Amino acid sequence: MAKSLTWKQQVQLVAPINKRVKASLTEGLRAGGIEARIGLESVPGTKLWRVKVISPKFAKLRPSERQDLVWRILSDSLTREEQFQISMVLTLTPAEESGTWDD
Repeated sequence: MAKSLTWKQQVQLVAPINKRVKASLTEGLRAGGIEARIGLESVPGTKLWRVKVISPKFAKLRPSERQDLVWRILSDSLTREEQFQISMVLTLTPAEESGTWDD
């Protein structure tokens, strides 16, 4: 009898990495009560991706806490090899994205 695949395993089989990253982050952050705008950009001439996650709720977190949260979600949803395809992750508030920082 064939073992049925979990939803995560099914998505990994068919969806390109950029779509899986966006879906995983959207779902994982939403589960933690964080609505975010997520953008991905391919690095020209490579198989790498840059990821930008923008949320007003990040204002309550230190930059390292934001990164830990995002990378924890990614490590739960991507293989190690796929994680190496992410060259950079930015985690910003909307104000930070526009160049405004509260001191």
